Amino acid sequence: MAVPGGGTAHFTVFYIRHKGLQNIHQVGSEARYNRGCVLRLSIEREIEISGGPGSIAHWQACGLEKMELTIPPTVYPPREDTTLLDKVLAGLGSGHGRRLLEIGCGSGAISIASALRGWEVYACDINPLSVAAARGNCKKFGVELDSQICEGGPGDAEGWIPEDGVDIIAWNLPYVEFEGGPKLGPLEDSALIDQGESIKLLESITKNPKMLNRGGVVLLLHSSNKFGRDLTMLWRKAGWATRNVDSCNLGDEKLTVVACWKPFEGAEIIRLESCESTNDEIFKMNGGAQGNLVIAKKQNSGRGHHDRTWEDSEGGFMGSWNIHSNSIERGPWNIQMSGFISVLDAFSAIQNIGLPSHSWANCGEILHRGMRVKWPNDLWLRNRDDFGKLCGVIAESRSQGENMQIVLGIGINRFQTPSVKHSIGWNEFSNHTVDEMVPIIHASVASLFEEHPLVPGMPEEDVLSISFCAMRMTFGEAAPQAFGLDSKGGLMLKEKTVRHTDEIVWKWV
Repeated sequence: MAVPGGGTAHFTVFYIRHKGLQNIHQVGSEARYNRGCVLRLSIEREIEISGGPGSIAHWQACGLEKMELTIPPTVYPPREDTTLLDKVLAGLGSGHGRRLLEIGCGSGAISIASALRGWEVYACDINPLSVAAARGNCKKFGVELDSQICEGGPGDAEGWIPEDGVDIIAWNLPYVEFEGGPKLGPLEDSALIDQGESIKLLESITKNPKMLNRGGVVLLLHSSNKFGRDLTMLWRKAGWATRNVDSCNLGDEKLTVVACWKPFEGAEIIRLESCESTNDEIFKMNGGAQGNLVIAKKQNSGRGHHDRTWEDSEGGFMGSWNIHSNSIERGPWNIQMSGFISVLDAFSAIQNIGLPSHSWANCGEILHRGMRVKWPNDLWLRNRDDFGKLCGVIAESRSQGENMQIVLGIGINRFQTPSVKHSIGWNEFSNHTVDEMVPIIHASVASLFEEHPLVPGMPEEDVLSISFCAMRMTFGEAAPQAFGLDSKGGLMLKEKTVRHTDEIVWKWV
């Protein structure tokens, strides 16, 4: 390997465990892992490792014949994570000429399988041995992708980005934990010890907006560790919708494929100085694109459940969305619960914590910060001195002949409303203005509600489990008896199921 100026080049590298292998990645002339592990490795050592014997891997793609793949040293072979990502891609059906970019292609397994299904495939990898392996393995199966597989990736020069936009970007991301000890060279994979790689991809798409076609989706495979939890939060903060697509358990880790997309691309956002009710404004539109959003600075007749009056907070958020008519199949309480999960997600994102919609376990952190869902539709906040209503969610539907229109309304206080007893605002934990909140809330609603042709819907059981976790700390004396929610939003107790119409007084805990 040539070194500018001659002589022997040394690099400081990380030794990290990536996908069950011991790996290292060059990160510059000096870098430190958070445990202080710093190691120097020469280019000669890299050449020694990469010159070792290769291997043969046998891998079964979803719905295709078993493949025999040549795997050079330092190239990641297909494993359980590869199979999971391939399963998701196979679920999208035949490509019919649609375009796919695989980042970190390794041996080329997924690129080959996708090409055989009719996708127009592009691929890249920072490891030149992976590029060579992928090209060679493609030829074995009659897939000519030489000019469409290149060296590079997010963070590099833009030569790895296809000239024309793609419909899917797929990346089996590094999910890394430190184990120490040298075994492979820095070209083994593109892993860094942190989350930076997926953010580099986000930055690349932002810089090159034509890179992902309209209606396109980014599929990222990650682990259940901290970096995986942060991934969806960071993309959501940037205004992208995110949703779990599929998962599998691998030892004590859970691997998940998450979809990221631009929310409600066919919708418009209408901003009004004032109106009677943002829900009514959406109904006046008599349909329109899913995700159409009306926001008002002031409502003269805002309402909540049972036609109770909603008092607007100064500088607060008052908005309503046109939800896809198919949502009626989910039932009114699924819609209602998905609405407040959207708000929990938005507040989690701005506080840099895991999103509840991606795991019920993430509810713990937002609850620890004083947020509570008061069954069935209010979001409350407790600070050191007081508690109050932070947000209200209302779902309404109207039918005209065979046409059904569903509207989701969300009102969130920015400050305490003096005329309302026990009100509180998001200024307790954030300085975000309403304009800064809108893209995050919009993306969060899309994450729970948007009907996207390339993304499966949110499973009902996930909505119920997340909702119950978010509610259970406000059940008061009923808490020991409560063990879940049924599909109609009823609170299941050991002796009965309680509906929202029942007369129950909840004691704040």
